[in-house]
Amino acid sequence: MSLKSIFFLLSGLLLLLPCTSIDASGYKALISYQDGFIAAGSGGRIDWISTSGEITKSEKFPDEEFNCLLACNEQVIVAGNNGSMLISSGIGTFRKVDCGTKMNIHTLVFFKEMILAGADQGLMLIGDKKGLFREKQLALKGDIVSLSATISDCYGVTDQGEIIHSTDGVNWTVFDFNKTYAGYYKACHFTRVLVTENQIAVTGKYDDGTPALLFSAQGNVWTERVLNYTDEKGIEASLADIPSDLYYNSPEDQFILCCSKGTLMTIPACSHCNKLYAFSTADLRAISANGKTVMIVGDHYYIKAINIGNQ
Repeated sequence: MSLKSIFFLLSGLLLLLPCTSIDASGYKALISYQDGFIAAGSGGRIDWISTSGEITKSEKFPDEEFNCLLACNEQVIVAGNNGSMLISSGIGTFRKVDCGTKMNIHTLVFFKEMILAGADQGLMLIGDKKGLFREKQLALKGDIVSLSATISDCYGVTDQGEIIHSTDGVNWTVFDFNKTYAGYYKACHFTRVLVTENQIAVTGKYDDGTPALLFSAQGNVWTERVLNYTDEKGIEASLADIPSDLYYNSPEDQFILCCSKGTLMTIPACSHCNKLYAFSTADLRAISANGKTVMIVGDHYYIKAINIGNQ
């Protein structure tokens, strides 16, 4: 059964696993790890979550605000505001790392045996598994909000519409999307980038407040994906919520966007087959998958585990 069909049968065939809503703060990041997931967010909270959606272990660092997570071999790295970064063996006992900056860190990626961290004002931190980092200032107008890599290429985006690319993690080229496509596309503030084997996807918010999803084969020419869908009454509508994260489901060749206001949209190859699903009133912040489970987390420490069965 396809993932699209499974989502359509949410009230029947799909097994919806427990939801958790705890307080007024929330998760900002999520990764799959071993046989479950790890989530982190405001209040310095780090939770280990099973594929059934249950929190199995928690650690809390009250003075921290975490924005991103990275699983690197057996290590787990978490980073956030004011240059905060902690490294753990993956089973707990995080140790604080002095990464040399007080800038807010928004994103982490492992590339070419290096840990790369994107931060405010175009700052890139380049480090190793021992937690030794050096700064590299990129000629950017915005904050580096997302990084994604394959074996050969690493891409990043800023909240001012810039797309960066590197093949070695040290030298970066900058593509100013807003300048290049001025008068053709509306100016965009990017929120996330995801690199797959065949294409690069970026999400964001246009200046008029509408959501954006763009695709490129090599990062130089970009095409907008129209985010229209047909609702349950058969009426055509457009996505109004802003994507905060995306996941690529390779077996089904489709992207899944998690968005503000608790919505999720599946984006298959067919541009007329987008589907929108409402899960919560909480803004969704991150999505990941582990085996047959897709996990979504968001504000108010919201957790939704979805068993997608056989793909």
